Amino acid sequence: MEIFRKYDVRGIYPSELNENNAFDIGRALATQLRGKKIFLNYDNRIGSINIKEAFTNGLIRSGATVYELGMGPVTVSSFASFKENACGICISASHNPKEYTGILTYVNGVTLTPEKTKKIYTHKKFFSKFGKPIPFEYDKEYIEYITKKLNRCNIRVGIDSMGGATTFIAPYVFKLLGYKVSELRTSPSSDFYGKIPEPSIENCKDLGKLVKKDKLDFGIQLDADGDRAMVVDDLGRALDPMVTSMVLLKHLALKRTVATIACSSRLEAYSKVKYVKTGRPNVEIEMKTGKYDFGVESASHFYFGEYYPFSDGILTGLLIGKVLNTTNKKLSKLIDEFPKIYYKNISLKFTNEKDIRNKMNAMVKKLKGYKHQIKIDGIKINLDGGFMLFRQSNTEPLIRVYYEGHNQSVFRRIGKLVDSIIK
Repeated sequence: MEIFRKYDVRGIYPSELNENNAFDIGRALATQLRGKKIFLNYDNRIGSINIKEAFTNGLIRSGATVYELGMGPVTVSSFASFKENACGICISASHNPKEYTGILTYVNGVTLTPEKTKKIYTHKKFFSKFGKPIPFEYDKEYIEYITKKLNRCNIRVGIDSMGGATTFIAPYVFKLLGYKVSELRTSPSSDFYGKIPEPSIENCKDLGKLVKKDKLDFGIQLDADGDRAMVVDDLGRALDPMVTSMVLLKHLALKRTVATIACSSRLEAYSKVKYVKTGRPNVEIEMKTGKYDFGVESASHFYFGEYYPFSDGILTGLLIGKVLNTTNKKLSKLIDEFPKIYYKNISLKFTNEKDIRNKMNAMVKKLKGYKHQIKIDGIKINLDGGFMLFRQSNTEPLIRVYYEGHNQSVFRRIGKLVDSIIK
């Protein structure tokens, strides 16, 4: 697979992304961002730690001053980029399996896509000057920023960092505000305890058991770099991101939302919604305008305009806690106030880009007869009482399929239709 993806650099270590090409990518990025401060951290994958050294050396060799933040979530380096008018980089493959690593780059709090970096890397026309590394700490500034508007509370929360980069910082933040914290995995793990480090209903089963056993008010599961979150209610049920969104929209009075095309239309009952292409830069660019209170992707990214334009899993958990503290209700009771969502997503896995293109072309042919096609991102078909969407993933060799029905009968009917199209 091509390591220069649509929104970042990402690949399997060391067969695709390794110390040799990471060094040159560092040189290319420093050449591109000449004069910008660079705040750099990394997650705890074996590949990330090794790539970090080579990549940093490349940055320094082409003149960059690199503020080394140590291991931590992408939200700390992206926050530094936002507050310091700088570049923030996290060496991480986010939610991808353990064998992957990557280079996630932000400028002023918004993702820097790698097209220009790739051109400089390809032509090997690097700026030649030695910069320097500076050990630095930015956790304190980040923590103060996300907690300063929140009240202390006596809520009981379960935290599952999946052995990722938030393993230490997430419990600390919640305890700082008075939460009673139960932790599921208390040590970082380079193989994420044998799991793919992606918040999901399946991965939240252990967290749900912890919430029920310890009689907690809710739980929060975070991905490897901390920008995604899945919420578990007091009954141990993992919430679909659309349900979490409705809770936040209603009880925080978030009236203007930007949502990716795969998100549930149910959100429109609680906020004015603008739909955009899937991918964090597409949401971040809209959030940066200051026009939106909230942003959401169906893949458990949540954005809060009052704070900054990028998504943050820890902040999502804190704001769920704020809702519970303000309403003084059980999360399960709040959820019962909303209509049931009949929504599903399916991932079709492939090994190469050619197979993905062939499959997408085959599905496009089957969809020709349908009206109300929206081609913002892939093909979305609005149907009576629901929709179906077929799109290629920007981060993995997958085709993602989503569908929704406003009641169980319609949902089943659309599901059968989807099955016939993806066969």
